[in-house]
Amino acid sequence: MATRAYDNRLTWPIEPDADPHSHGAKAPFVDNGCGPLSPDRYFSTEWMEAERKLLWPKVWNWAARAEDMPDPGDFVLFEIGRESFVVVRGEDMRLRAFFNICPHRGNRLVSTETGSLVNGFTCPFHSWKFGLDGGNTHVTDRETFRPEALCRDLNLQEVRCETWEGFVFINMDANARPLLEHVGVLAEHAVPYRLADMRIMRRMQAVWESNWKVGLDGFNEAYHVHAIHPQILGIFNDYHAQIDCYPNGMTRMTTKFAHESPRIGSGGLNADLRWAMQDVGLDPDSFAGRMEDVRPAVQKAKRARAEALGLDWSGFTDNQLTDDWNYCLFPNMHMGLHPEGVSLLYFRPHAHDPRKFILDVIVMMHPQKDSAIKPPAYMGLPDGWDISGNERAETIVVDWREGGLGQLFDQDSSLFREVQLGVESAGFAGAILSEQEQRIGHFHAELERYLGLRA
Repeated sequence: MATRAYDNRLTWPIEPDADPHSHGAKAPFVDNGCGPLSPDRYFSTEWMEAERKLLWPKVWNWAARAEDMPDPGDFVLFEIGRESFVVVRGEDMRLRAFFNICPHRGNRLVSTETGSLVNGFTCPFHSWKFGLDGGNTHVTDRETFRPEALCRDLNLQEVRCETWEGFVFINMDANARPLLEHVGVLAEHAVPYRLADMRIMRRMQAVWESNWKVGLDGFNEAYHVHAIHPQILGIFNDYHAQIDCYPNGMTRMTTKFAHESPRIGSGGLNADLRWAMQDVGLDPDSFAGRMEDVRPAVQKAKRARAEALGLDWSGFTDNQLTDDWNYCLFPNMHMGLHPEGVSLLYFRPHAHDPRKFILDVIVMMHPQKDSAIKPPAYMGLPDGWDISGNERAETIVVDWREGGLGQLFDQDSSLFREVQLGVESAGFAGAILSEQEQRIGHFHAELERYLGLRA
């Protein structure tokens, strides 16, 4: 199946001769070992509590999109674990984030996903009021409080709030590195995609029955695709993937679409490749090339179609036109980047149960009037879906047992439940990682550093 001996330091570079300073260049190898990873991290309350105290308060958490709060008073509710925050646009147009609690008795100020409060916040418990800048503006029956009871800070507790490409992040740690430093090379790599101009077109959410790291691990490798998603092997090269590990726990995996998996090995124009050609206006019946020639032909056709539609794709390499450039921004945000759109997965811990997590499945695009401009089919955007971006996409909550996230995600949800059961067995001694799973090792090494388990 392989065309050369596997070199774990190189994996399978998509562009072996790429300029070392280019976005597609292979990153230097980082040796995080090959396991085993202790099983208790996936189910013990001790691990969950350690993450609650040492991880989530210290990292940049994606909370909202800036376009969801265009006007003063517009807010978005964000929850991570047991914490709840409100991100609001102030009268000065600045975005701020606060713990979603009233300092009086701890009541949560808002309970809706989004809204607008031009006059600030009013606690529904005792009517204390706060401005859009978080400052306390009214204490009900103030005269009944002793002076010493009100000498403490009565304002909403603010947390750091910074924006990158329209993504609004919050951080509870006043001493954390700036957001852009955390984003690292992705800030430069993402420039051609113009993420700030994109909009969320579809947002689905489900609670899956496994630890959030079981879910993240699963999406951090393509090693499982042949076993769980064999239906896509005709158009997806799951084996020859380029794996890159970057500072701050971030990783990337670049995989070829419009290229048959070597696990099939037919070498011809299978039905999926024929469909990929037809999707970009190519006639597979008159195509004289080999299987390996399909991907370059699709790239050429997509670039020509973009020019015909008036899209500026000059900043993209040919490989970016077909392949999945998948970044994992530590700790829990996956972004599959394509010129047509972004497939975004967000993994959040359950508030109390280490055996559950919340998964957001999000499709982002530049607003379009032309229905011919659409994201790759694997993103699962239904035919005829509104891609104008005129309205905020409401969250569609799905029960994973009933399906509805799409075939690939539905297959994963059932599998991850079985993994969760297995890792808790006395017969499991910890995960053993192949070099196809370097992203998993890189993530857990960074996680262990946050928890004080690794230098």
